Amino acid sequence: MHRTVLVCQHDTCSQQGAAQVLAAFQQQFSNAVTITSSGCLGQCGSGPMVLVLPEETWYCHIRPPDVPIIVEEHLNQARIVTQKLYPKFHPTGKSVEIWLTAFGVTLVLLALLLTMLARQTYYLHLSQVS
Repeated sequence: MHRTVLVCQHDTCSQQGAAQVLAAFQQQFSNAVTITSSGCLGQCGSGPMVLVLPEETWYCHIRPPDVPIIVEEHLNQARIVTQKLYPKFHPTGKSVEIWLTAFGVTLVLLALLLTMLARQTYYLHLSQVS
């Protein structure tokens, strides 16, 4: 399986050091993997973004010191570097737990708000009846 590594070079990623990340990848390989710059990958603010194809593995906030780890672990050993995965596309147990907690808190707050509104409506109705 031939792999391609895309390194975003668009505005935000570029400002966050994407050129150095691309250069670090290019120093690691010859013809075994295609390393290429890309336009915007649509995940601005989480860069520099790296996308490994064909498996569609998204890495975020990549710095040049991360590149040898990704090369050795992911590209050479076929082991995903979980600590650099982009949680939007690769949710971990921790990110799911955080999302569920936030969702639960939101539901509790919504229930409290609805209870307060119901009480206020009830008391408003009582004052109009009297």
